[in-house]
Amino acid sequence: MKTTADTIVAPAGKKSASSRSVRINKHGQTLGRKGNETRYRLMEATRRLLRHQSPVELTAVSIAKEAETSSATFYIYFDDVRDIIYSLSEAASLELAEIHRFLQAEWDPAAIDISHTQRVVDAYNDVWNRHRDILRFRNLEADRGDRAFADLRVSSAIRIIDRFVERIMAAYPENARPTRGQAYAEATVLFAAMEGIAETDPALVKEWQIGAARLSSATAWLLARSFGARNSLIPPADIEPESQPTATKKPARAAVKQATAAPRTGAKTPRTRKAA
Repeated sequence: MKTTADTIVAPAGKKSASSRSVRINKHGQTLGRKGNETRYRLMEATRRLLRHQSPVELTAVSIAKEAETSSATFYIYFDDVRDIIYSLSEAASLELAEIHRFLQAEWDPAAIDISHTQRVVDAYNDVWNRHRDILRFRNLEADRGDRAFADLRVSSAIRIIDRFVERIMAAYPENARPTRGQAYAEATVLFAAMEGIAETDPALVKEWQIGAARLSSATAWLLARSFGARNSLIPPADIEPESQPTATKKPARAAVKQATAAPRTGAKTPRTRKAA
């Protein structure tokens, strides 16, 4: 499904959210400036259409029309609608992975620094606000058992979860730290909460009379309390995973990746419609 590529850049003078620079098209031809610009136009056209259409309603014809080109041109760069949405998801996931940079900044593990965690949450929410439709589709396909979308989701999440683990471990006194497995479990729960809040449509949250700002602040407060000043807390006894033979046990990080990426039993990968 993926094209042979390194990273794709937007045409000169345009900021790319669609992001990687592909070297060849589906016909094996090397892409020049014009080819990259056409591919970029198709991706941006898809993004615009997704603002008011469901992904399953998209066709190569509608995307090509929005990009002011032909459906034949569409198939030079993408296999089908799912392929172009995957490319958009990949670009958005790369932006999410960059959030870990905010977690590399210096912080005092003995303090509850909500100003720092608020910056992390704001940066994460900003990416979701720019790519909510795309990221929702990525998560839906991952949950339905599409391995490619699941791997994409995990690859961006695990880097942030790793940073969460570092913060959680450092917040405890050295002689009273939780196990790595406990830290990964807590970090995974925190990340899931942050992702769930970011995924929620701000308009819907407003209807609930809660407000996106309150939810953002609450998420930052939760992270701050988890990342600092845990001197007075004693972690509970670790709980070994149930029904798992010793020979098959995996390190906590590998277990988190596998659990998050594994497709559901019997799930089928949905197909988006091709052009009529």
